[in-house]
Amino acid sequence: MSLINQPSNKKVFILALVSVLASVLFSFLGAPFLRAFSVSSKSRVFWSVATVLVLALFIFGLQDGKLSQAAVFVGAIWMTLGSYNELEKRGIQWRKAMTYSLFAGSALAAFGFFILVQLQPNLNLLGEFIKPIQETLNKALPDQTIDVETLTGYLPGIFVASLLMALALGFSLEARVVNLFQIQKLKVASALRWLEFRLPDVFIWTSLFALLFFEVNFGFKIIQTISVNILIIAAVALFFQGITVVEFLMRFYRFGSISKLLTYLLILFQLAPLMIVVGLVDYWADFRKMVRKKVKQG
Repeated sequence: MSLINQPSNKKVFILALVSVLASVLFSFLGAPFLRAFSVSSKSRVFWSVATVLVLALFIFGLQDGKLSQAAVFVGAIWMTLGSYNELEKRGIQWRKAMTYSLFAGSALAAFGFFILVQLQPNLNLLGEFIKPIQETLNKALPDQTIDVETLTGYLPGIFVASLLMALALGFSLEARVVNLFQIQKLKVASALRWLEFRLPDVFIWTSLFALLFFEVNFGFKIIQTISVNILIIAAVALFFQGITVVEFLMRFYRFGSISKLLTYLLILFQLAPLMIVVGLVDYWADFRKMVRKKVKQG
């Protein structure tokens, strides 16, 4: 690991402020700013800001249930991205770092939720947390009615998937944020090269077995519930693998800025499920390897 240039305190302060506002206002969508902040500031600065933010939300949230829920989720996001950065700096391979950081973020959320339940026993915190998710799913799937009890069983997968989305967005847009703030970050030998992102074998086969156990009713509800949780996480992971394939191909064929923007808008509004399929097929086809091989042969 080598430090290229220490960013000015002013730039770090501004990035820290933007990271706080983005994570509070936009949830995991603020992850690119948070990722850039974590890789361009000292560890004690990052964790100090995270601690003050979460404690402030938590304390004010004792009077407002929504703020206390925000404290749990925002804290989980900061813990996930911060933990990944700490492991990355220590040379931990990115697959392990990602697993450990997702576990750390989820564990903090579980602990925070437990504390809130003890402090606010009269509030239906779980119901308040699930309600917006239920409303969103019912709008997206009007032909299906998703009840709270069923959705509660899928909450672990939904939560981990949202943390995974935060990591993925942070990786993919980190460079743009760093350039926007004109700061340089710590270069780490073990850092993930985003365009080379590929899910490990064990993840793919675990997901396929989860699909099997979901489709075939073995008479055990717990098995199906676990399978759905795995599939939720797998869908997000495969989506981002599909995105990396598309991004790689657009760079290879030198798409312009407008073409890239239109492609991503099309993916966002129409072709998101197709990206999951592309990500899965890429496990066997390895589109990026095929392109490189074609270049060498040509």
